[in-house]
Amino acid sequence: KTLGRCAELFAAMAPRGSKRASSAAASGPAAKRRPAAEERPVLAKCDAIGKALLAAEAAVVAPSVAKMLAPMLRHSLGAVKEGRHEFQASVVDMVGELLQTISVAMQHAVQEAQGQVDCVDADRAARHAELAAAQDALPTLQAAVAARQDVEAAAKATLSEANEKAAVATEAESSGKFSYDGAAAQVAELRAALEALAALKGASADSSKEGKHQHKQLAHVSHKYALDTTLVEAVLKVLRKEPDARQSFDVVSLGIFEESLSKLLKDFEELQLHGAPQAEKAAAARAATEAAEAAEGACGESEAAVKAAKEAERAGAQAIKAAQKHVGKWLHDTKVVMDGFDAKKQALEAFREGPLKLFDELKDLQPEPEPVEEVETEMPPASDVAPAPAVAEGDAPATATA
Repeated sequence: KTLGRCAELFAAMAPRGSKRASSAAASGPAAKRRPAAEERPVLAKCDAIGKALLAAEAAVVAPSVAKMLAPMLRHSLGAVKEGRHEFQASVVDMVGELLQTISVAMQHAVQEAQGQVDCVDADRAARHAELAAAQDALPTLQAAVAARQDVEAAAKATLSEANEKAAVATEAESSGKFSYDGAAAQVAELRAALEALAALKGASADSSKEGKHQHKQLAHVSHKYALDTTLVEAVLKVLRKEPDARQSFDVVSLGIFEESLSKLLKDFEELQLHGAPQAEKAAAARAATEAAEAAEGACGESEAAVKAAKEAERAGAQAIKAAQKHVGKWLHDTKVVMDGFDAKKQALEAFREGPLKLFDELKDLQPEPEPVEEVETEMPPASDVAPAPAVAEGDAPATATA
């Protein structure tokens, strides 16, 4: 509000008169040209102070305030102190306060810069300490990667073994389930095969149509239950011979074949009577599958741990490079800090010796002394001066007596 009032008053204080009178005064012979700053040192000093206000940081002096006050300086600070209006004096006071505020802010900036200069040695030590810490941490990170990789290898081996056990248990469960579910039919099939074998012991398979059917039945059972191929081929040949033409080896072969069928029949009869083995196989298959799943989860966790350890190792290596670069930039950064301190200090000195000193000169401005006019003494004409009396040769000039 004060600044706005000052602006209104300065506008109101402008010389008033009719347009004709002002134009006449401007065109008359007695009109005077407005002096330039170069012709009046006071105006140049006011302009220098105005530039300082306009150049101040916005956080110190609001740009709007600086733009308002700068044009007022010639009409307020440039006027002699005794002739200043009340509001001209107010402008002078405000400018003085702002200049002091600028000086304090610049002094604070110099002190902050001095603090940075004082810390350059500590900064250098901190940078070297940062580099040493990064270098010391890298071996630990590398060891962590190796340890995680060992865990991963063990987890993969466990997973492979668990998968193999699960496959075996699942296959055993499937085969046991098939045998148990079809045990009744298998028992009947093997009993029929033994009956066919007993019938063919007393007759040739080729002797009747029934014999040929029984021969095929035995061949089918032998292939289905994976009996010894060599034994089966020998028995099938023997069964096509007449009983009287069979040799002792043929009889032995028939006995071994019969024992094989009887053993299979006994196993399936046991399976048919007792279902517990199948339940045990199913439980073993479930346990093996669960173990394989757990091993797979552990393997995934170990892989993630290895990945995280490698990322930490890479980050550690990058930290070393960054710290080395930071150490290498210390001299450059220190120069920037010191140059900034010198620049701020010089700016403060220039401000104090410039705008602030100029303000001190102008705030109590006195009127310029009037020039002393030189009085010229008029000399009388030469005709009005009486000639001096002539002195005779040899006569002494008269002297005054006491």
